[in-house]
Order: sequence, then C-alpha cells, then structure tokens
Amino acid sequence: MQSYGPLFYSTGLAVRSTGTGPALVLLHGGSGSRTHWARNVPELASSFQVITLDLPGFGESARPSQEMPVSDYLAWVAHAVRLAVGEREFHLVGFSFGGAVAAGVSALLASNGRAPTRLSLLSPAGFGPPAGRSIALEKVKGIDPADARVLREATARNLGRWMLAREPDPQDLAIDIHLRNVDLARFDSRQVSHQASLVDHVRTANVPTQVLLGQEDPLIFPSLQERIDLLRHALPSARVEVIEGAGHWLAYEASDTINQTIRQFHL
Repeated sequence: MQSYGPLFYSTGLAVRSTGTGPALVLLHGGSGSRTHWARNVPELASSFQVITLDLPGFGESARPSQEMPVSDYLAWVAHAVRLAVGEREFHLVGFSFGGAVAAGVSALLASNGRAPTRLSLLSPAGFGPPAGRSIALEKVKGIDPADARVLREATARNLGRWMLAREPDPQDLAIDIHLRNVDLARFDSRQVSHQASLVDHVRTANVPTQVLLGQEDPLIFPSLQERIDLLRHALPSARVEVIEGAGHWLAYEASDTINQTIRQFHL
C-alpha cells in the first residue's frame, strides 16, 4: 500500500503529508486508517497538500482509553490537526465516523477562530444510534488466517453488504485495506458515530459544508430520502449531493466522482 508521504507523529497520531497547494486534511472512517483514501490521495495531491491522519486508536496512532470522553477524543484530534497545518488555512474532509469527528473538530476549532475554510462530509455518521437497523454479516474472526481464500471471500461478501454497493472481487485492494485496518483497530468508533451530534456541530462550525451520500448506502437509516430531508431542513446552507450507484465507502467505490467533487468544492 502507498505511504502517502513521510510519517511523522502529532500528539501521538500518525500523520502523512504529500502534494502542494491548499492544505486538505482527510479523516478516515471507523475500523479504518489513512488507507481508506487509497484512491484519492494520489489524485488530490496534484491540487492540494493532502494530510492524512490515523485517528486515535486506529492505524499507527496511539490508543485512547475506552473511558475517554468524546469531548476529549475530539479535542485530541483538533489539536493534532492544528499542529499538522500550522497557521495556514486548511480544508477538512471526513468519511463516516471520520465525518462525525470532522464536524466535531470544526466546531471546536471555530470557538478559537481556527475553523476549516470548508468542510466535506462523506457518508457521515453522527445521527444517533441506528435503532432497528439490521445488516446480516458473516463472522470472519473464527476463520483460520492461514485459509486466505475463505477469509477473503467472506470479507468480500461482507463489504458488499455494508460498505460497497456491489461485492468486490476477493482479490480487490479493498479486501487488503479492510483486513489490515480491522487488525489494527483498538477503539470502538460507535462512541462517537452513534451520538446525535453532527447537525449541532456543523451549525456551530458555520463554514461552507458539503455532504455527499451514496445512493445505495445500507448504513443510512431509516432511508436515504429521510436523511436528505433532515439535512436540507436542519442545514439549509449545506450542499447535499447524492452519488448514484455508490454505497457507503464513497471515496473508494466512486473515487473519480469524489475526487472531482472535492476538488470543485475546495478550490
């Protein structure tokens, strides 16, 4: 997997930077890492200085305690972001759990006059616990890691049920990314993503905001139209767009569209 620039640490979080231009910070989803942006960093780096963080408890970053308050978790990320970008203006993008984190970080930084210039939220969490949502996944923890074929096939089926609109080939890069990220995950992202916080945080941040939703995202509950209606009512100034034919992991599955859309919104 690509490194996306040299590794350095900011308050215990693994950070990488590559490219030139306006600073664009990318925050990954739950059970993830910077590798969630595998199909985006090389393209976006032609227009931005792309900064990827492994959030606390994921990838190569330090692990928070499970008792850490969400407010402290967000403050940790906000501090790391500001150290990574310095005094420059910057743009912020968050995916899923990282979308909820990005909104919270934006709200915190806004209180100090340091909010991002623009904010993009891809398939964001932060709408409260999805009570009643049911997605049947296969158990993979009991599969012998030595039986790579069975493990990859089961993982592909699962990704096709909750992360992607279509089941990927078992040899797809998405399988490698997901398996490695799950092995490294040491924090329950639901502590953040299941809070009903996103709308209030975006309002507090008060910056131009773009929300991108996958037309076939099974994690949007109870329905895509209800989510669209909620966002357009609660955040009338936000730009809400639906990506046709895509599931939850928009940045991977619809990378060309996402790269173009992010570039257009942030430049």
